[in-house]
Amino acid sequence: MDNLRKRIKELLGFFSAFKWCLALSWGASKLYTISRLLCEAVAPVLVIAASFLGKYVIDLLSGADANAASGSYLLSLLIILLAIALLRAGIQKVSQYTQAMHGDMISRKLAIMIMDRSLSVDLEYFDNPEYFDKLQSANQDSFAVAHILWNVLSCIRAVITFLSTLIILCGENALYGVAIVAAAIPASAATARYTKLLYMLNLDQIKEHRNMSYYQSVATNREYAQDIRLFNSGKRIKDRYRRIWGNLFTKRKGMTRKRAILTGLLECLPEIAVAFIGIDIAFRALGGAATVGDYSLYTGLTLQLNMAIASLSLYIMQIYDNKLKIENIKKLDNFLPHVLDNGKESLGCVDSIEFDEVCFSYPGSKERVISEVSFTLKREEKVALVGLNGSGKSTLIKLLLRMYDPDSGSIRINDKDIKEYRLSEVRENYSVYFQEMRNYSFTLMENLDIADEKLENDEAAAHAALQAAYCGDILEKAAKGFYTNMSKRFDPEGIELSVGQNQKLALARALFRKRSALILDEPSSSLDPKAEHEVFNALRTITEGKMTIFTSHRLSNVNLADRIIVLEQGRVVEDGSQEELLGNKQRYAELFSYQQEKFSVSDE
Repeated sequence: MDNLRKRIKELLGFFSAFKWCLALSWGASKLYTISRLLCEAVAPVLVIAASFLGKYVIDLLSGADANAASGSYLLSLLIILLAIALLRAGIQKVSQYTQAMHGDMISRKLAIMIMDRSLSVDLEYFDNPEYFDKLQSANQDSFAVAHILWNVLSCIRAVITFLSTLIILCGENALYGVAIVAAAIPASAATARYTKLLYMLNLDQIKEHRNMSYYQSVATNREYAQDIRLFNSGKRIKDRYRRIWGNLFTKRKGMTRKRAILTGLLECLPEIAVAFIGIDIAFRALGGAATVGDYSLYTGLTLQLNMAIASLSLYIMQIYDNKLKIENIKKLDNFLPHVLDNGKESLGCVDSIEFDEVCFSYPGSKERVISEVSFTLKREEKVALVGLNGSGKSTLIKLLLRMYDPDSGSIRINDKDIKEYRLSEVRENYSVYFQEMRNYSFTLMENLDIADEKLENDEAAAHAALQAAYCGDILEKAAKGFYTNMSKRFDPEGIELSVGQNQKLALARALFRKRSALILDEPSSSLDPKAEHEVFNALRTITEGKMTIFTSHRLSNVNLADRIIVLEQGRVVEDGSQEELLGNKQRYAELFSYQQEKFSVSDE
């Protein structure tokens, strides 16, 4: 009973995949779907019609047909055969064209589908190895799934060929059809079994494949090029790649060899059945029970039936294979968002922010990163979050932007729980710089206006943002001005930025996006002293009258702040102005003294 349920479940899964493929095809292009379906349906009918006409021509030529003396009858048959041949050639060209165009449209649809999945998941999943395994597997499978429509539509063609030839053969002799079908079943079953086993092996090896991809990217990525040459580590990276590849290849080689041997032997059975049917018809023709045209027709039909069964088996296995891949792509839907966008309220601007007993641990960790944090920020207030690395500064900002939700406690904006606002509007109200922000291999303008589509190609706003972030040196190097690529990856005239320049450009992007509140996470960590001085002088003007939150472990920069909140192991340990905290002579004063000592000059 369990085995029956399993078979029924697999059958339902197959039809589900078939339906999914047709829905994908229809969604990509209704016109191309209809065109391809018609081509696949008409083609086998024309082949069978040509086979029958060929039989009549042979019978005429051999004298077995009473109309043998009629030249006009023969000419009519030959003209019809020519018309069928031309029609088949035309249908083939139409099919090739629609397949090529439709395939591109399906690939685009699948790529957008996976991008949608990736863009909609919570930030937490980008720290989850299981998610990356599924994402890479889905990306790999999407290239195969992009061709499933060819398998599905070709399967329809094979079904039509199979049924029509089987009916005609059984009309002549039921044993002919039964023999061909029975001989083809063992090979089809073996192919199905090994298709599933090989795909399951591929899923088991996805982590190793991801490791291989990483080693390959390390060897070819500019980011690591200098280190690899300095440490002479290229050979070690290649050796690790070869070792993983060797282990994977050995397992696949053994299973592939077994499949080739077993299916190769079993595929001889249909050929033997076709040969015996041909012998039977040949001897019947010698005895006068059949004509030469019958021999040509029925041996041709047995070959067509054999090919149809082989094709049908192949397409069904490929659809089954793709069914597994479709299911794998669908598994991306299992990564459900925890940050729910259920809010209905609009947020015009940020007037106040309140953290109330907020506690938070990163998913998969039991260690609290934020513990019972409470404070209130008001409009036009400039607040610095300071503390050692790992004290929770950046995490508080991520909670404020709802990249994550607190485990307990609440965050309120303008006296309303942050969850009551639409998620997009919460994030829309901040200009943000994160210390881990990356720039894009786009033009200088695109690197800025990606932050605000309303200011697309606004050179005046771009120039002001670059000036505020002290990016004059970047603009000077840009041969094409704002339309210079910020990488040589796609443009040989592009420019490569230093670490400090990359930080300044990312900061300029945050300043380009003018919002009611500004968040700066370690905005000067990679800047040289001169750039740091200039940037903070510019920030004094930019932040005037605007709520500003910035983090820094360089306490020399906090003089921009009206107020300082000191964090220690995820807790607020001090809160006040710099004068008050230095006067308290507690944790802030201690941290300040450490940095002050570095710049003190001895009198000796």
